[in-house]
Amino acid sequence: MVNSVAPLNSDLCVSGGGDKAVVVYDWRMGKLQHRFPGHQREVTKVGCQYGSSRLFSASRDLTVLMWDLHGGDQPVQEFCGHDLVVSGLAVSPDGSQLCTGSRDNALCLWDVESGECLLKNAISRNLVTHLCWVPGGSCVVQTSEDKMVR
Repeated sequence: MVNSVAPLNSDLCVSGGGDKAVVVYDWRMGKLQHRFPGHQREVTKVGCQYGSSRLFSASRDLTVLMWDLHGGDQPVQEFCGHDLVVSGLAVSPDGSQLCTGSRDNALCLWDVESGECLLKNAISRNLVTHLCWVPGGSCVVQTSEDKMVR
């Protein structure tokens, strides 16, 4: 089962799901381009900066991993800081930051290069379901199971 898909460029898309792997697929050619194993549990979300070779995956194993399409089979960065399933992620338009959200009611803002958590904010009953970075801005929009958009 595929849980999430995101465009990497005009030819490639990234997906993740129940098999614990992140897959890069050339949809024009109908061919698997690359498969990144690495999560211990199901992949819940994938994301990337369009046109970049970097991709990100969130998982039920409480981690977010950063992969490089040209960097081998091992993740190049790991982001750990959530206490429950990571259920949302969004990459900043310039690719320098990552925002993650979880069923632990928290949002984390990460520096992509260092892997450092720059900010963590928890809101009561905020079970994050989706995140989206506002194009051209520094704001992130999020949805949650309490039926709120923040």
